[in-house]
Amino acid sequence: MKKLIFDPPCVSASVSCMDLLHLKEQILETEQSGISFFHYDMVDGKFNHCFILGDTLLEMMRSEVTLPIEVHLATYDPDSYIERYAKLGADYIAVHYEAMKHPLKTFDLIRKFGAEPVLAFKCGTAPPDDLLSLAKEVPWILKLTVNPGFSGQTLKKESLLHIQEIRNRLQTAGLPTHIQADGNVNILTIKLLSQSGADIFTGGTSGLFNSNNSIKQNRDLLLDSII
Repeated sequence: MKKLIFDPPCVSASVSCMDLLHLKEQILETEQSGISFFHYDMVDGKFNHCFILGDTLLEMMRSEVTLPIEVHLATYDPDSYIERYAKLGADYIAVHYEAMKHPLKTFDLIRKFGAEPVLAFKCGTAPPDDLLSLAKEVPWILKLTVNPGFSGQTLKKESLLHIQEIRNRLQTAGLPTHIQADGNVNILTIKLLSQSGADIFTGGTSGLFNSNNSIKQNRDLLLDSII
């Protein structure tokens, strides 16, 4: 397992927004840009009405990547995919609160196969009563700020309020858990996300892979926009 060395604020790269026809070249450029890890979305067609990034691509990608890979299982049956994705190269596996019947057992299953669990929430899901007990089990919480799977969506304002509440509850409890914001992260939204409490930002089409600049320039612009 490749552990993430935290130095927040940091940027991760959404693989689904990369140039998949030239993925090897994009991986090299993305790694040289100063990002912290790759964010790999697997959407099963039920969690949202699309299919993206299956297991075969992860297997091919792993041999080219030196940074950690976070696999985001946007699926209603995460336990059935954990072993395969962990063995194919996932260092971190994000599983959804909305999809887990027994979160602690799912987290243990992820650890059993050599990865580390991440707790994920849809953009419309408010922080639940058991947030803190689950936050103790993970290095960070993945909060979607758009619906999973489709690029080009706009930031859902309710997700900002959820991030604020998560951050307030974590701070009150003295927990060091990080918060990752994923969806419509760009130079216009990243400051709002940071002020709300996020400190990991997943860059996609409108931010990290904006075609007007190089990936490194976009990464630097994103971080500079927080200040």
